[in-house]
Amino acid sequence: MPPNDEAYQQALNDGHSAAWDLDWTKAAACYRRALQLSPDQPNALNSLGLALYQLGEFQEALKAYKHVARLSPDNPVPLEKIAQISERLGDLNVAVEAAMRAGETFLKQRDLDKAIENWSRVTALRREHPLAHSRLAMAYEHLGQKQQAVKEYLAVASILQRAGNAAKAQELVSKALGLMPQNPEALQAESLLKTGQLLPQP
Repeated sequence: MPPNDEAYQQALNDGHSAAWDLDWTKAAACYRRALQLSPDQPNALNSLGLALYQLGEFQEALKAYKHVARLSPDNPVPLEKIAQISERLGDLNVAVEAAMRAGETFLKQRDLDKAIENWSRVTALRREHPLAHSRLAMAYEHLGQKQQAVKEYLAVASILQRAGNAAKAQELVSKALGLMPQNPEALQAESLLKTGQLLPQP
């Protein structure tokens, strides 16, 4: 919990007021003051990260969010922000890792929509990321979105087939057919596997 120190609370409230007015320079200054009075406060750090992001100071915003992520490992929001900023800065490895972790953390909180959003970011950045496709497949299946689930199971099947794991690829194609027996892509995948041909890439 943030301290009840009046000066800290005042600085934080001033920051929130400035942010409400979209005065990000003033907001950032207020949040920095709050953190000088009481360092390591996730609330103030998160708010500072947002203000710096709005000011286009992405490296500094990234630092703030990484600090929050260390202090609050069960909070997926800073991880999501790290992924977004890292992607913007062209650091795709960090973006992928942070988005995967954000997805897992949102899943623990039973926020499937946000988990899907983050895993989808991963597959957009690394289209052959088997774990992200696999997570998406299970999430969509859980939500009853069969068409999307089939697409993701076939993506994992293709990745695993190309990695030399034909048996697992067959298992996933069968899973897709179990969900939608008449799905044209799943039927085509089954036919390609039988004749030893490569499945389409994700």
